[in-house]
Amino acid sequence: MKPRAAPPVLAAIALACGAPALAADDGWSYRIVPYVWGASIDGTLAHARLPVTVHPSASFSDIWNNLDFAAMAAFEAQHGRHGVVAELVTLRLSGSAGMPVPPLGIRVPVELDGDSTTMLLAYQYRMVDAAQAHLDLVAGARYWSTRTGFAYALPAPPPAPVPQAYDASQSQNWIDPQLGIKGRRDFANSVYVGAWLLAGAGESDLTVDAMLMAGYRFNDRVALTAGYRWMTIDYSSGGFTFDATLQGPGLGLEYAF
Repeated sequence: MKPRAAPPVLAAIALACGAPALAADDGWSYRIVPYVWGASIDGTLAHARLPVTVHPSASFSDIWNNLDFAAMAAFEAQHGRHGVVAELVTLRLSGSAGMPVPPLGIRVPVELDGDSTTMLLAYQYRMVDAAQAHLDLVAGARYWSTRTGFAYALPAPPPAPVPQAYDASQSQNWIDPQLGIKGRRDFANSVYVGAWLLAGAGESDLTVDAMLMAGYRFNDRVALTAGYRWMTIDYSSGGFTFDATLQGPGLGLEYAF
């Protein structure tokens, strides 16, 4: 298989962009969206105690074949022009990746394992609220908790400071403020299209999350959504690095109540 990594992969589709939600008696409406995101990954990982970097690059099929556990869901609550959006992605992965050893001019296969959880919580304000379309301003924060484990053993000692064998894991938690927009346009034939763009720089240097999607409403409560999502994360602290780009198609089933 191709090398791959353990950050949060298989992540989100269509957060709060599905079928029109029904209004509750108190004026609130809600949506919940279980989903799958067929993301590929390309990036750089590093540990503070290992003087070389690991470069995962894997397609969605590579990641799916080495997925140990995953749970993903999105939620939205709306009252008039004010609302809340939330997202949870948690997964555990294992596999292998390539680690270049510059003094030897070779790439060493490294066994990887890890688990990641990311959560988004944000406030949204409906700037445009038309009969068939809306546009929201979104402001909140995304929390990351990531652990990566590397293991390898070389048959002969490499030049210093690269160790001949290494087997350890490290973890980091961080929060990135998020600011952006999201919107949707509904059509009379039960089809709708939507998009969102979030970005922020907090404890990471930069995170960007962009999505385009389209969906079909079966009725007032249930909708099927398909789209394409692109996310980049650039985090480094104390020698620990998680610098990755995730992108790919996704599919979600939404229930409004």
